[in-house]
Amino acid sequence: MTNSKKPQTKGGLTRRSVLGLGGIGAGAVALGVGNYYANKYAPVINTYLGQKSYEVKDGGAGAEDSVYFKASYSSESERLAADASIAKEVAQEGFVLLKNDGALPMAEGRVTLLGVSSADILYGGGGSGAVDSSTAPTLKSALEASGFEVNPTMWSFYTEGAGSSIRMDVADIAGTGRYVIHEASPDLFTDTETASLGDYSDAAIVVFARSGSESSDVPRTYDESYLQDVDIKGYTGTVHSSRLDSDDDLGRHYLELTSNEEALLEYASQHFGRVIVLINSGNAMELSFLDSSRFNVDACLWIGNPGQDGLYAVGDILTGAVNPSGKTVDTYARNSLSAPSLMNFGSNIIAGTDNAPFVVYQEGIYVGYKYYETRYEDCVLGQGNADSAVGASGSADKWSYGSEVQFPFGFGLSYTSFEQVLSGSAQKDDTVTLTVKVTNTGSLAGKDVVEVYGQSPYTDYDRANGVEKAAVQLVGLAKTDELAPGQSQTLEVAVSLASLKSYDEGGKGTYIFEAGDYYLAIGTDVHDALNNILAAKGASGMDAESDARKAVKLSLGESSDYATSPYTGAAVQNQFEDADMRSYDASFTYLTRSDWEASYPTTYAFTATDEVLQALAVQEGQDDPSAVMPTTGAQNDLTLAMLREVDADDPAWDDLLDQLTPEEMYNLVRVGGYQTQAVNSVGAPATVCVDGPAYVGNAGTTGVNTVEKTYAWCSEVVISSTWNPACAKAMGEQIGEDCLAQGDLNFAGWYAPSMNIHRTPFSGRNFEYYSEDGFLSGQFGAATVAGARSKGVMTFVKHFALNDQETSRTTIATLSNEQAIREIYLAAFEPSISGGDEGTLGIMLSMNRVGLVWSGDNKGLTTNVVRGEWGFKGAIITDQASYPQAFPLLAIRAGLAGGTDMWLNSGTDNWQIDGYASNPTVMTQLRQASKHILYAVSRSLAMNGISSTAKVVSVMAPWQMALTGIDVAAAVGAAAGIYAIVRGAKRRKAEAAEDEESSDSSTSK
Repeated sequence: MTNSKKPQTKGGLTRRSVLGLGGIGAGAVALGVGNYYANKYAPVINTYLGQKSYEVKDGGAGAEDSVYFKASYSSESERLAADASIAKEVAQEGFVLLKNDGALPMAEGRVTLLGVSSADILYGGGGSGAVDSSTAPTLKSALEASGFEVNPTMWSFYTEGAGSSIRMDVADIAGTGRYVIHEASPDLFTDTETASLGDYSDAAIVVFARSGSESSDVPRTYDESYLQDVDIKGYTGTVHSSRLDSDDDLGRHYLELTSNEEALLEYASQHFGRVIVLINSGNAMELSFLDSSRFNVDACLWIGNPGQDGLYAVGDILTGAVNPSGKTVDTYARNSLSAPSLMNFGSNIIAGTDNAPFVVYQEGIYVGYKYYETRYEDCVLGQGNADSAVGASGSADKWSYGSEVQFPFGFGLSYTSFEQVLSGSAQKDDTVTLTVKVTNTGSLAGKDVVEVYGQSPYTDYDRANGVEKAAVQLVGLAKTDELAPGQSQTLEVAVSLASLKSYDEGGKGTYIFEAGDYYLAIGTDVHDALNNILAAKGASGMDAESDARKAVKLSLGESSDYATSPYTGAAVQNQFEDADMRSYDASFTYLTRSDWEASYPTTYAFTATDEVLQALAVQEGQDDPSAVMPTTGAQNDLTLAMLREVDADDPAWDDLLDQLTPEEMYNLVRVGGYQTQAVNSVGAPATVCVDGPAYVGNAGTTGVNTVEKTYAWCSEVVISSTWNPACAKAMGEQIGEDCLAQGDLNFAGWYAPSMNIHRTPFSGRNFEYYSEDGFLSGQFGAATVAGARSKGVMTFVKHFALNDQETSRTTIATLSNEQAIREIYLAAFEPSISGGDEGTLGIMLSMNRVGLVWSGDNKGLTTNVVRGEWGFKGAIITDQASYPQAFPLLAIRAGLAGGTDMWLNSGTDNWQIDGYASNPTVMTQLRQASKHILYAVSRSLAMNGISSTAKVVSVMAPWQMALTGIDVAAAVGAAAGIYAIVRGAKRRKAEAAEDEESSDSSTSK
């Protein structure tokens, strides 16, 4: 007889049973963790999947039209075609012809593309400024669309051959990695490539590209660390970066040519009679090579980051089908390191701290052309030690404008010529209107730009009180229609004299408008305009022809103050003394034109005092003992739709806010990442907020699902280079159309436009910002906002404020004097934020400190200026806040006290406030923040389809229902499994007992 072997049991449980129970337990834990994170990030999951967790139910039969913002297009294809058409016009007007020695325009011909970047165009920037380029043309196909034939052998070299594996290195969105230019040396060209040139010799088109992204700036020098390959682990994984192509590149910087690029350009000049350079960069490159006889470049066209369809403009411009009319928005220095701002840029550490970084804007207001042109005027007038060697490039024994500046701000060539005549000026109140007649005196049709600049008197009072005056500043602009040869157009440019006021922080503590002679002038660029002003002043010794007739003098007999806000009537007074380095070092000096030599910046060493250390600590909010608990949960029968056109100061808003529950306010404020939450008690819908100034399709590091396709625009620096704000407004309108096309997904928020300043050429996000000039940035930002707002989009202008570099941006202390803060950096934001019904509904804060505290904690900035002086009614949101451990400065209690309304946070358990519902201070702050958010939503396209009687109710999003189904199925499965295991265990236990009993019985027999 054979005994069958039975599994070993313990209490009836086999090993398999134990493993089964363990598996069920592990599955339950995994499912629980999955549920936790799904619920934690439910808002962002909704955004990504394009699903909603609420429904709108109309409670009445009213006849009102609740489609408040209507789309202009009846189909996706029609809208995308309009996007493409307007974007091509922007590129045609925004690309800048920097050089032309008669090589252009040219007939359609057979051309050769050179440079690895010719096959790898940078359509946008990196980070939130990235765009979907999947449908964009290659440079080859774009040129072919304009009638060119492109050398296929060289194209294959760069796309399939030896050049295909050579590409530039860039940092990722978190700043991990390096920016290193790699170019295919001509030594890699075989006889096959060389032989192909003869058949495609009408022109060599050489492309040089420079990238940029958020979280890191581009290198100011290639030091010895760049002689090694590196692999760096970061947020998005391991990033590889190869060493420099040549040891000869050691000591060069990112914005100048590498030795391989120089060799390629020299190769082009040796093999072609016509060499055209395309500059594919949002940063102002160092372009001195254009003047070198070694390279013999015939023409140069700057194209920035062209977006989805901008490349089609390249061929049209080369052939003359389109006459270029773009102008530079930055000064192109012969030495990119020559600006005084470069003396304090990047990350320096405050001594005596735990590696706390800082940057000080020691150059004050002298940023970009305001430095170069002001120093030039002082050289001409022989004042302020302007021609001393300090700040001069190389080993020059004196400073000279011609040695420092290659292309002035506002410079751009055309294929035709224009004459501008200042035919009149008229003043009414605080506005002067210049009448300018523009005539096309050449042989080709084209557009021209009227640039108006102003000069304020630099007085003894200014010298005594530290008030700085730039020699020239942009105060107005206008662009003509396309003018045929011989055709004229008369333009009127209104100039607000308020644009010539100066901030006097050390004297009167407000804006001043001093007695003296003021000048307004037109010019082909800023330098030409300044020479015209100097001619009107009777000066001599200018470096070019000048025309006093193109300037007008305005004499002011008495000084006056601009001490009250024109928007609110509030007093305008100092708000940023705590951001001024002189508050921590009384001996510190800013650059002054009264003595360029003695005050020229040096790299500053900052040592912490106890006061500094205390200010650098993460701020904590304080309870107000006088705070009164606000009313919540009232039944006032109001809905947000009823207040859609009600002014923010109307008492009805208080009645509406009384209906909110503590939990609704708490979640609305804390969890505002890429969306705003629905608020059932007042019928407020949820919204989706997309990131990126050039594309409706980003949400953090992911895309978002869209009902219809959206469009990838060129970078902001291309739009501003049109010098045509109408282009920016049209772009804003089309962004709105892309949002409207997503229907009831409510793409109502747009984290854009970006309005920081090109303080130096080396900022990683210069492509994403408009200009080095605050006035120009403000005009284009406001136009973009107005266009988007007209379609119901809540813009969030960013990054407010002083986020003018990426290095250490999450913690860096940014220090400057108040005059520079207001006149340069806030000036870019003011027109949009103070714009009333055409202005922005949102502001995104910067991550950096303004002074020693985070921007959102800085009440002078976020409350006193924004709301007190500028009258802003909308919502103020943080930058990325989903990772509190990474961004500790964004602490919620201090931010609420400073004036921050919403945290760009996707985690439902982040930024908790213990006992919030019973704290009168916190509840009052949450109520005020909720009002600002709801006010913005009430003016947005999210209200489409919501009548005054509609109700908003919570529902489960489809993915949540699916997850619930999975949970239920898993629970049933687990229960069945446990039941089977337990039942089996009982059966085996019973069988074991029977066997034992049987065995005992046998033994007893």
